[in-house]
Amino acid sequence: MILLSLDTSFSSVNVSVFEDGKLLKLCMWDNNRKTLENLPLLLKEVGIHPLEVDAFAISVGVGYLNPLRIGLTLVKTWAYLTKKPVIPYENLHMMLEFTPMALPRVAVLRVSNKLFYRTYDGRELSPVKPLEDNPPTGSTVSLHQHYPQAHFVYRIFPFSFYGGVWAYEALLSGYKGEDPMWLEPLYLRPPA
Repeated sequence: MILLSLDTSFSSVNVSVFEDGKLLKLCMWDNNRKTLENLPLLLKEVGIHPLEVDAFAISVGVGYLNPLRIGLTLVKTWAYLTKKPVIPYENLHMMLEFTPMALPRVAVLRVSNKLFYRTYDGRELSPVKPLEDNPPTGSTVSLHQHYPQAHFVYRIFPFSFYGGVWAYEALLSGYKGEDPMWLEPLYLRPPA
């Protein structure tokens, strides 16, 4: 099974390609141009055509709304046209899931000038919240440029890789994916 996982949530775009659970390719770069301009180049570089893909994984946030919508729309379209499953994943959840830290765990990411977090206590995943609203206690993880005072700081965290691993495990357990027409990015504030 070939799984393509895409993350367009921040200024870097990354894509991972897996075959039968093994990583074939991981491409990451800082996005100096618009996401829509970069995606065709990235996919050409990776050497994957949508018809060769058996399942898609896509980040739904947290992150910048326009790049998220562009990546999500691309994957939703491919999944719909090829009738292949699409598995959404959320970045804070991936950091909590794949960072070995003591419980409770707190993942923090910056979107524009605001910090957002999510917690995991070993049983339950909290909703995404702004950090200034009653900051949580626990072992914190983040990206260096987002929240450098965290206990565990990554220079980079390839969300597409961890999202792809998570999606692959979900598919193996029988998960059929989501209806692509209902997938939306994670909205961090109510509409105006």
